[in-house]
Amino acid sequence: MAQTSELDRVSQILKSDRRYNRLRREIEAGTATDPGADGPAAIRRRIVQDAIAIAGGGGKTQAVRRVADECALDRFYHRPNSNLTPQQHAAGMRFRQAWLRSARRARVTQTYDTQEIERGGDLTGPENTSYARELVSEALEVLTSAQRRAIVAVCGEDERVGMRGKTLCYGLDKLADLWFKK
Repeated sequence: MAQTSELDRVSQILKSDRRYNRLRREIEAGTATDPGADGPAAIRRRIVQDAIAIAGGGGKTQAVRRVADECALDRFYHRPNSNLTPQQHAAGMRFRQAWLRSARRARVTQTYDTQEIERGGDLTGPENTSYARELVSEALEVLTSAQRRAIVAVCGEDERVGMRGKTLCYGLDKLADLWFKK
């Protein structure tokens, strides 16, 4: 009895291998559509190459590789079937930057680095965490509770969009109106 269950298991493996090989051949021939990757390969991040100017290089450029999709909002925006506009994406990225900056904790130890001292002198500047908290509070006031949850989850906490696509788009429209149409 144990031998027959082992034979059944081996035959199932061989059948699945044959199905996989048949599907692979059909995809390569162009007669079947590629279902795409699943698992960790499905969230593989796309790398792009940009040319940046070298400081003091007299107009020379250098090729630099970077990740194109840095967060869940980027992956949603670059999706082929995405209905996110560039203005909504910009509003979401602004919210993300403010959210991350507002979550930064204050320094506990003192630094004697001159660059750090020069940067930290402006209390009203956009690099200040209290300014970022005000920006996040202002944004959350104009949103409904469902839109707040969707924007904080996707833009702030970098969760997948899932079933919140429409809610996210409506909330980002409100943020774009708040920040860019003044």
